[in-house]
Amino acid sequence: MPEKTVIRKIPAGKLVRMDITYSDQIDELIITGDFFLHPEETLDAIVSELKKASLPLQPGMVLTRLENLLTEMNAQLIGVCPEDFVSILDEALS
Repeated sequence: MPEKTVIRKIPAGKLVRMDITYSDQIDELIITGDFFLHPEETLDAIVSELKKASLPLQPGMVLTRLENLLTEMNAQLIGVCPEDFVSILDEALS
């Protein structure tokens, strides 16, 4: 299974690191960085949602699902946005 690590400094924002193992789907995903997320347990939900994404990645669909998740959980991302997560994931899987 391919493995990829992408580390990105978001312009005027924070650092995000994604460690991804994938085959025909995302098998393992770890997201770390110096961004803020409230409530913190939302990160587990984001990882679970991203691991459901089929490959090849459909960024628009994944972004909509992430935005809906954040709304449902009344979560707030600071220093990073859902588009950044999708972009980093898309870069890793390209």
